[in-house]
Amino acid sequence: MVDIALIVLVTIAIAIGYFLGRRSIKKHGLGAFPLSLNKTYFQGLNYLLNEQPDKAVDAFVESLDVNANTLETHLALGKLMRKQGQVDRAIRIHQNLLARPQLEVEHQHQVHLELARDFMAAGLLDRAEMLLKEVIAESTVLRGIAQRYLLDIFQDEREWSDAIEVAEALIAGRYLKSAPEKRRVMVQMITHFYCELAEESLQKNDVVIAKKYLDKALLSDKDSIRAALLIGALENQNGRHKQAIKVLTRAITQNPSLFSECLPELYKAYIGLDAVSGFNQVLAYVESQVAQHPSTTALLFMVDQLLIRAETEPSRQKQAQDMLSHYLREHPSLAGLNKVIALQIPHLSSDIASEVTSLQSLVQRVLKKRFNYQCSSCGFSGRQLHWRCPSCKGWDQMERVKGVEAD
Repeated sequence: MVDIALIVLVTIAIAIGYFLGRRSIKKHGLGAFPLSLNKTYFQGLNYLLNEQPDKAVDAFVESLDVNANTLETHLALGKLMRKQGQVDRAIRIHQNLLARPQLEVEHQHQVHLELARDFMAAGLLDRAEMLLKEVIAESTVLRGIAQRYLLDIFQDEREWSDAIEVAEALIAGRYLKSAPEKRRVMVQMITHFYCELAEESLQKNDVVIAKKYLDKALLSDKDSIRAALLIGALENQNGRHKQAIKVLTRAITQNPSLFSECLPELYKAYIGLDAVSGFNQVLAYVESQVAQHPSTTALLFMVDQLLIRAETEPSRQKQAQDMLSHYLREHPSLAGLNKVIALQIPHLSSDIASEVTSLQSLVQRVLKKRFNYQCSSCGFSGRQLHWRCPSCKGWDQMERVKGVEAD
């Protein structure tokens, strides 16, 4: 079935071509309307009625002259094709426009920009990149928009150094001059690009280069929690535990919602300072933090550490149970309930333990289906934290889900 919007738009477009042609003839005092245009117009309608949209588009392109009055109609049809996933038709329309010798230079830039978007939609990123660079070099009017699309390409291709160069050009240019919020977002993006480069360096065991990238990340955005996490891990790795604690506690203060993500490295730092007093310090810190900003994940992390220590310090067992019970009275959760059940099963008779184990199995099945994070922009949900949403491609949009089932 042919899309109704396509039928309507192409019909209107062909009608516009017919009307403009007649007006042009009358204006110049010509006689009858050319049969060739008249024939093409009715052929286009016939193709639509017979559900042959490809031929209808061709008829439209052939019948409608390209000038300042009709260019937007061509571009609108191309955009509709691309929006509906019919990228091949959009490419054909825009390439046909470029083949017209009468197209003015500024209009060529417009078409190049739209054709680049077609290529992006088709996954032909190299061809899109080439067109966008051409627009950036030649058009002051469309430079900012072309740079923004080029930035998307570099992000998708994980070309982080190129992405930084384009993002900095955008900040320095006129495109974001009167949009302070968008400038701030661009700065945060640059910070993430440096973090991506740092992680790539760490994968190659190039710690020195990674540290340089992280320094640049913090120079770009001193409040970046991602940079703080990476720096904290590096400081721990180098035995600089006090510095790790300083960086991580500052990051937690600025963004308490990601406390549980910072806690493992923070725990390593405290234990690295002193296995006994460090443990008591981090335990007190966690209790204080979850009292202000409840986090079942963070609390359960410390409960698990207490239970591990209970093997050599039996009193830690009761401390863990008391800590968990106190927290769950104020903040009930399925994850907390699952831990309570696990702690009680060893103390039950075999018959009751069997029934409780079945209950625990049910709770665990529910927990396995839960999503821990959700994008505040598009609603995408996932079990792990993504700094860049896989769906809408926005940075810093993933937030930990709150509620009984999630946390």
